[in-house]
Amino acid sequence: MTWGRVLLWAVLGASLMANAVVLGLVLRFGAFSEEAGLRNTWADVPAETRRFFRAELAENRGALRTLLADLRRARSEMFAAAVARPYDRAAVEAAQAKVRAASAALQIKGQQMLLDAFDRAAGASP
Repeated sequence: MTWGRVLLWAVLGASLMANAVVLGLVLRFGAFSEEAGLRNTWADVPAETRRFFRAELAENRGALRTLLADLRRARSEMFAAAVARPYDRAAVEAAQAKVRAASAALQIKGQQMLLDAFDRAAGASP
């Protein structure tokens, strides 16, 4: 193999790697990412409402940490039940119910905080 061919293959390999990196970045941070839609939607919310929501987050930090810890614990129990031997489907289903309940509690708290922020913003503006 000549040096010219080695150089050609090296350049081709570097080009393919660069394309893969760019494609990965576009998929992760570009218009195709799930967060892109959320960022665009959140940008449409008035700054005052976002400020009220950040205040709600700060006020409820302890409750949110507790809810997240509950969800983490429920997920750990679910995975422990799933890998336990002998396998017990009923135990996994019961653990999944705990995960659903913890997820719902966290989601309800987040939605309530959003609603409180919307209420505060509506009361603050004419």
